[in-house]
Amino acid sequence: MGQTLHLGAPTVIEAYADRTPYGALFEDDGKVAYFYAIDTRLGDHDGAVLDAVYIYHVTSVLNHPTPELDVYTPCDVEIKWSEDHQRVALLMNGYPQAAFDFERKRAYCRSNFPSASRWSPEGHEWDQHAVDFLDALSADMEQPRCRITTLQ
Repeated sequence: MGQTLHLGAPTVIEAYADRTPYGALFEDDGKVAYFYAIDTRLGDHDGAVLDAVYIYHVTSVLNHPTPELDVYTPCDVEIKWSEDHQRVALLMNGYPQAAFDFERKRAYCRSNFPSASRWSPEGHEWDQHAVDFLDALSADMEQPRCRITTLQ
């Protein structure tokens, strides 16, 4: 189980790997949500961002809810790391929405937005293999702790 939030409630959830210098951050600013790949060796928060992928716009979710995302239903958000801490996935209500592969310098997201970036020039198109490590994770495998912040 991850952190429970309501879509559109300004929230930040961060998770940093224990065995690599990488981190991941989910941010819902009240209107839009993004998932960020972070390299802690690159300095301050903004300078440490390697890539960002779009997760949702609250108005779109309000007008077109899905079983995974609904503004009126609390959402369980998890950031899960691969065993080697080279890959990370964002799950919302147990459904993977985005992933970063730090070793391959590649980002994936269901929205495929933006279409590419400097860090992930091949694009952000979803590939189920990006989260195949989730199948290997046992329920009791210790994950790096997430920190959740509700923005005011």
